[in-house]
Amino acid sequence: MGARNAGTAVVGSATAALVAMCAVILLASGTGEEGWRAVVRATARTSLVLFTAAYVASALRAFHRGAATKWLLANRRYVGLSYAVSHTLHLAAIVTLSRVAADFATSAVALVFGGLAYVFLYAMVLTSNDRAVAAMGIANWRRLHRAGMHYNWFIFAQSYLPRALAEPADYAPAAALVIGGAALRVAAYVRARSS
Repeated sequence: MGARNAGTAVVGSATAALVAMCAVILLASGTGEEGWRAVVRATARTSLVLFTAAYVASALRAFHRGAATKWLLANRRYVGLSYAVSHTLHLAAIVTLSRVAADFATSAVALVFGGLAYVFLYAMVLTSNDRAVAAMGIANWRRLHRAGMHYNWFIFAQSYLPRALAEPADYAPAAALVIGGAALRVAAYVRARSS
């Protein structure tokens, strides 16, 4: 199977699983406010997991050269595109929730900073191909993707870390993933600089 076909399989499988998850949640909880709040929470978590997998792929490979890290690094682009699918479903759920929940409100600050994360995300999606790399030049492409990945990490951090302090039972695992991902990248960077 070629790289493009493998990538299509990764993104297609992730999309099917994510859509099925949302459908099951809505069947179980209804299509009212409760159901859409559950979809928002679930897609936030799947987005974090997929984002973190793409975010740490090269760092993981630096520390462990097994089959799993080889696969993850080779498919990082497609895992990242799967994150984009998950986060698009998350956005759609937020928009739907804003229409079905009378008391739903989002601050202007959240709209601006969260909106910028989506701008970066979709810019990365549009340039996640070899043609875009060639057109932009590798240095500019790397700058965009590095900035976008770090900014999306920042949004997850500011979302989950305060919640983990207030409600550790619910949010500590997500906060640990956020912190662990950054720590792994820093450790890989330090190791590369010192070798």
